[in-house]
Amino acid sequence: MSARRQLSPHSIEARAPRLVSVLYATLVLLFMLSAFLLVRVPDSVKGYIYGLFREIARVQMLLRTHGWQQMQDDLFIVRYRGDESGARLVQETSRVFYDRVYNDFSYLPGLKIPRIPVVVYSSREELNASFGWPASENAMGVYWGGVIRVLTPQAWVNEEDPRAVRQVFQHAGPMAHELTHLVLDYAARGNYPRWFTEGVAQYQEYKITGYIFGSQEGIWDRGLYPLKKMDRQFDQLPNQALAYRQSLSVVEYIVTVYGEEGLHNIIKNLSRGTNFNDSLEIALDLNLEGLEREWREWLAGELQQPLFTKREDQL
Repeated sequence: MSARRQLSPHSIEARAPRLVSVLYATLVLLFMLSAFLLVRVPDSVKGYIYGLFREIARVQMLLRTHGWQQMQDDLFIVRYRGDESGARLVQETSRVFYDRVYNDFSYLPGLKIPRIPVVVYSSREELNASFGWPASENAMGVYWGGVIRVLTPQAWVNEEDPRAVRQVFQHAGPMAHELTHLVLDYAARGNYPRWFTEGVAQYQEYKITGYIFGSQEGIWDRGLYPLKKMDRQFDQLPNQALAYRQSLSVVEYIVTVYGEEGLHNIIKNLSRGTNFNDSLEIALDLNLEGLEREWREWLAGELQQPLFTKREDQL
């Protein structure tokens, strides 16, 4: 008779992060192998695989922050270390903005989002280290893999009065922006170019808070990035303020000319697994090149100035 080894709860807990990491790495390798062998995966199947990746990443972060202090409600799991007042403000702001964002996606029937992990970091260095970024990165919040990571308000808001801290954080903080990324990600299951999610997140953020990133004077004077360069290469573009402002401007153009219904129809198509170019054609009767051309003409008219595209050596 063979003996069966029984793992204690502590042993299971210790092994769980490793098992999740192994499963995640295996799925990544399978994806890479499929791409290498040119195996065509139907768009609808890609969405389900992406959802599985996202859920594994979400669980992995919950396991990684097991033992952190926690605030939990019906919508959020807020993890933090030490700064309870900052974590509470993050939770409060998240609840206020989540309803606004989710309700604006109510045209998508059956959109379901699990309880959202929000990890609050006490310093910019700690937040950057969680992604392996250099300490010089200046992010205040990041959405990735079903999780929002955010810098505690006390690390960047230069106010002593708690009411002033709350006002600044809710106006200029990252929660409306990152929650929009999250809701769009669950709606479209990763099926969108990077510039589009950044544009939608900024548009929603402006509707809720009135805040615009990258609105400095003269931002349009040095040339525009081609939209096809603003997906996987987005983070490598040297003028990040322009990349973000340009993303918002394209979404503003869509809403101005085609209404919010036009924007919603694009997202509906993406949520069905339709690729971005076909989603544009179905919703707006335009392909990506046509959208970019019409947007540039509209923007030049709004600014009353000629615009040009950056050279390849400027990208």
